Amino acid sequence: MDKVKEYIDGFIDFDNKQLEEICKQEEKRNDIRPSIGLETGRFLGLLIRSMQAKRVMEFGTCLGYSTVWIAQALKETGGKLTSIECDKELYETTKRNVELAGLSDIVDLRLGNASKIINEVEGPFDIILQDSDKALYVPMLEKCIELTRKNGLIIADDVLFKPMGIPEVFSAPMDQYAKKVFSDKRLYTTILPIGDGASISTKICD
Repeated sequence: MDKVKEYIDGFIDFDNKQLEEICKQEEKRNDIRPSIGLETGRFLGLLIRSMQAKRVMEFGTCLGYSTVWIAQALKETGGKLTSIECDKELYETTKRNVELAGLSDIVDLRLGNASKIINEVEGPFDIILQDSDKALYVPMLEKCIELTRKNGLIIADDVLFKPMGIPEVFSAPMDQYAKKVFSDKRLYTTILPIGDGASISTKICD
């Protein structure tokens, strides 16, 4: 599997030079969750371009890796990104990295709790990326569905925590989330084994 990943990664370039710098920042820290990864970042860029998405929202920015991938694609489609981060230090780091990437005019970066801010934004969104506190995935799902346009996408990172053997405090909420999105008749869902697992749900009806 490592050879497969290495082969794929050999084809993928960073869409923005600041992404490489963010990876270097991440390598120096052990107090943050890993970013979405190269393949998932590229996949988000592909989806935004193919859908010609104009409105995207993400929950959880960490150092701004996913933020820059998404914003760079939205710059090409003429869209905007709403990003929510609850940690003040990570918010400031993301803000700086977005500025250095030249994407500040694309990103509306907000500091606060995702489960609170989701009730303050207005939809519809073409894509919502859920990468916040794992315990919030299920409680926020209903509102995410409401805010997503018909045929829009809800993407959740880290959904393969359970088979990867991640501690139950983190993996149990992700397993519950996967069961929820697969059983919800309003959604059509699959999981891709990229990064730590990404579920992609398209909203087929209200």
